[in-house]
Amino acid sequence: MRLYFICEFSPYYVALVSNEMDVIVYYMDDFTIHTAPLLRRMPSGLPVQTIGYSSHKRDRVGRVFSSFNFSFILSGGGTYHFRGEVLPVEAPCVITQWPGAPMDYGPSGRWVHWEELYLTYSAAQMEELARRGLVTEGKPLWPVRRDTPLREQLALLFRLLEEGLSEAGAPERIDRACELLVVESLLGESRPPMGRDEAIIRTIRRHVQEHYLEHHDFDALARTHGLSPTTFRRHWQRHVPVPPARYVMQLRMREACRRLVETDQTVAEIAAALGFDDPLYFSRRFATMAHMPATVYRRRHVMASR
Repeated sequence: MRLYFICEFSPYYVALVSNEMDVIVYYMDDFTIHTAPLLRRMPSGLPVQTIGYSSHKRDRVGRVFSSFNFSFILSGGGTYHFRGEVLPVEAPCVITQWPGAPMDYGPSGRWVHWEELYLTYSAAQMEELARRGLVTEGKPLWPVRRDTPLREQLALLFRLLEEGLSEAGAPERIDRACELLVVESLLGESRPPMGRDEAIIRTIRRHVQEHYLEHHDFDALARTHGLSPTTFRRHWQRHVPVPPARYVMQLRMREACRRLVETDQTVAEIAAALGFDDPLYFSRRFATMAHMPATVYRRRHVMASR
């Protein structure tokens, strides 16, 4: 696995774009990393067993785990069945899986998938997790009302993974980064609700994420939510580090990446499906943002998946 953090959208690697107010991280490749076997010379007392990421988790999980797990739901939503209760799940939030307890969770309703990062710990670590205040009996799920610090910590974790597991001190740093990720999620639950302007921008951004193939008149969207176009763009710039039109383009290119790898559609068919009248224009935009032609992207990823 190779992860590259760059300050430009890249559908082949990982793109990290951040500012003081928000962090948007595009993880283009799903992965599972088993960190349990790594040697810790300065153990933290909470060695993480596995770190995994799924960008479009579609299937529900129904099983009994032998480990204790944290699942960070970064986008999307669904339901979580826990000890006879059906709990609604809506990102950003954290759900937990307890050892020995039947689990049933996953996307449902209006969400066909969700984005998830998960951490697993040995059941033997339950007492230590509780001692540090990271596990509370009767608290299987919590919302993250202010998720900027969480996403900044998430970006740090991915940076550490990018540097490599064989680097001196890497396992120790990763263990501590994972613990801080849980801490930030818990602190994020108690932070005050977001302000009106941030709430409006998040609502508009969520609408764009769900309808990224449509044409968006952002001035009209702003007025619908009680903002002037000038005020909207000022708030958008504060909370989202790329302009609205570029944000839409990034979402379309992300879908293009998926189709190139997961379908047999031609480049021209993908361009048309994503709303591009001119396949040559699509190809130029893809090559600019991905740093390689669409055909090269497909060849590399299809070969890598075999």
